[in-house]
Amino acid sequence: MIQESETGAYLGATGAMSAHSLVASTPNFDVFDREGKRLILGKCSRLPDDEDIARGRYGIDFHRALPPFRGPSGITLNWGEADIEVNAYNYARCLPRALRFREFTANLAFASRDPEEYQAKRRTYTSFYSYLYYSDARVVIAAPHCGQVRRPPDVFHPFPLSEIDAWTARVGAGCLLASPLPSRRFLISLHSTDYFGSLMDFGDFGLAQNGVLTEVIGKLQDRFADPIEALMPAYRQHIIPYTLARVEWFERKFGTLDSRRLARISTAAGFELRSIRKVLEAAGFQGETHTAAGLRRGLESYWHLPPQELITLNGIFSGRKTACLLNLAYHLDQAGLDTAVQVECSRFLAQHHPELTVTIILTLLAELENYLPRIGTASRTSRQ
Repeated sequence: MIQESETGAYLGATGAMSAHSLVASTPNFDVFDREGKRLILGKCSRLPDDEDIARGRYGIDFHRALPPFRGPSGITLNWGEADIEVNAYNYARCLPRALRFREFTANLAFASRDPEEYQAKRRTYTSFYSYLYYSDARVVIAAPHCGQVRRPPDVFHPFPLSEIDAWTARVGAGCLLASPLPSRRFLISLHSTDYFGSLMDFGDFGLAQNGVLTEVIGKLQDRFADPIEALMPAYRQHIIPYTLARVEWFERKFGTLDSRRLARISTAAGFELRSIRKVLEAAGFQGETHTAAGLRRGLESYWHLPPQELITLNGIFSGRKTACLLNLAYHLDQAGLDTAVQVECSRFLAQHHPELTVTIILTLLAELENYLPRIGTASRTSRQ
């Protein structure tokens, strides 16, 4: 059905899924349709310097804004030398150092060295969103970051394989093949992460209609409490060594884990460390968290603190910034989609328990059917 690499990257479809469901295939993404559902799986790397221009395989992060080539984006960066305009040209010019700074990586879809390269990537980016928004599918599932990463590690990005939303292709395929079909129209933005914390996090994208998610997630927490609890020993053995290895590398390489001092070294590392501290503080850990040793104590004590919910709302990535970058509310209305939800499942859950992951997502959709007023009013025209 789905081919994946040893690290969980999507490589292609096989069997009936390839023969009967594949409607478009490019070097950068594949599109599948089946019985009222559409699945879009990324094939390219999200890293801007991980590409093969000659073969048309680009480094594009489809979950970021289409950048201007050399004009202003409204964002600047100063890493101690001078203000740098955050645009596609400067992104390319500042690579690989730019990979340490979320001013680039968290805002721009790609880097471009010249106008021709920019236009080719722009066409690929707009084609992806044409398939995403313009169909008659009731459910659209997009996993934009499940493509293979070929970039070797270096001091600017020591963990490039972590950029793969690993094992999301199998989860997306499971959702595509499942039934029943909801009557309302939903967009699911599917991701995976090994950020410390919940096993499955849902982001509301800041959409007004997603105010119902607070109650919906509460129902998911109750329904799946027992199966999630049963996974805890194995999850602990997975997540603590992984998180500590990254924290200890940051401390060795940068000489600090202080977010303020990291601001001019790596805002990406600072963001990850803030995420860990946020989870520990919410759980009631009161020790210091500004050294690897302190974070080790916090991580190991987490399992002995009062239990935290492992299905959460806006606990890891709310998607609200992305919604602004993509002008999501406008495009949902134009496409006649009732709402969109960001799904961040742990890589552990997606790899070892994809059926449970699929069941949780389908239950989310079923619950939204009960709570969500119909708001999609735009006409739906199939363009792809």
